[in-house]
Amino acid sequence: MKTEEHDKLIGEGTDKSDSSAMNSKVEKKKPFWKRHFLSLFLLLLLAVSLIWGYATNRTTISTYEKQITEIETAHEDELKVLEGEHLKQLVSTLALAVRSEMIAENMNQVNQYFVQSLNNAKVERLILVNHITGKTILSTNKKDEGKILDKQELVNTKEPLTKVYDNSTYAATPIMGLNTQLGVLIMQVD
Repeated sequence: MKTEEHDKLIGEGTDKSDSSAMNSKVEKKKPFWKRHFLSLFLLLLLAVSLIWGYATNRTTISTYEKQITEIETAHEDELKVLEGEHLKQLVSTLALAVRSEMIAENMNQVNQYFVQSLNNAKVERLILVNHITGKTILSTNKKDEGKILDKQELVNTKEPLTKVYDNSTYAATPIMGLNTQLGVLIMQVD
């Protein structure tokens, strides 16, 4: 009997130890994500924050690039306006000198003014045009003399103006005598 009880106890003990071993195995067999939940959660937060930071950075860079492009465009437009105003002033000043020589009928001196103006790096050609016929009276390019200028807006101008034709800027101003208009001075700038 004692041996039977002993075997029972040993058998029960084995069953108990097997059952506790099974419980510990069940506990040890938890999924990976349950065992490392905090680490995985922190890793996920890190990945989300990196992606969010990258997206925010790209958005900020894109916004600033648009602003820089707008500023550069506005700056270029303003430079063109200022260059046009400078050309108007330059051609108006030259027109005053040409006016006094035309009144004195000294066209040779007008030609000298034209030649001296070509020394300015940007000036490509100067033309003195009869405002009524559009015929070129005097030009730095002698082939133009006697020809009719096809840019009627420049020939018919009543005040200083600048226009762009074929990638060249033209500045024109009327030359006024005492009572009448003597002609139109046109400057071509490359």
